Amino acid sequence: MSDVPLVAGVDGAKGGWVMAATGADPGSPVEFSLRPSFADVWAEARSQGMLAIAVDMPIGLPGQDKRRSDIEAREILGPRRSSLFWTPPLGVLDAADHAEANRLSREDTGRGLSIQAFHLLPKVREVRAVLTPDDLSPQSRPQAAEVHPETSFAVLAGQPMSASKRQPAGQAERQTALAPEFDNLDTAPPPLSGATLDDLLDATAAAWTARRMATGTAITLGQGEVDETGYPMAIWA
Repeated sequence: MSDVPLVAGVDGAKGGWVMAATGADPGSPVEFSLRPSFADVWAEARSQGMLAIAVDMPIGLPGQDKRRSDIEAREILGPRRSSLFWTPPLGVLDAADHAEANRLSREDTGRGLSIQAFHLLPKVREVRAVLTPDDLSPQSRPQAAEVHPETSFAVLAGQPMSASKRQPAGQAERQTALAPEFDNLDTAPPPLSGATLDDLLDATAAAWTARRMATGTAITLGQGEVDETGYPMAIWA
């Protein structure tokens, strides 16, 4: 990769974590790797002196109320709002199974917890075990932040995506939106063992947001909200 400062987008995948590294300059190519743990992701980001790393995973977790960032993101997503699961409350973080998580969520919030949100918990724990709240500060280098790729795609394209990311038409739509931003995405990225095509595209959308973080042009949803343990609950795009 060139000598320009680097940023990265990160997306959880079956085989670990997809890391999409790119230059902070617009048009820089994107390079993909699969990291076995988030600790490996963060070590790579630090060793490369990256400016920003955007992570597709909830980091700051709510208490009784829904996160303002989730509400604002769902407004941006419109017809694709269902792609954003309500973030699990902090009280369910260490639940052993979905039944326990669902019970704790109802006790804390009056709402149950979807099975999709429950399945995020192992990777949420992994991220929070590595990052401190200070790592999410704009003064940190690298600065880590939470992103939601569908929200990033909607901001990038000026409107929500029209098809599911798991359908060929939706994947082509997302790759077309990303192509002007990365000079090696005129065609779909090559396969990466342990990850799907939509994982790669999501990580690239996160990298686009990380680039905007580094240049001070990103938007933040729910800015100012902090969870009980000090982690920001913002979504960047």
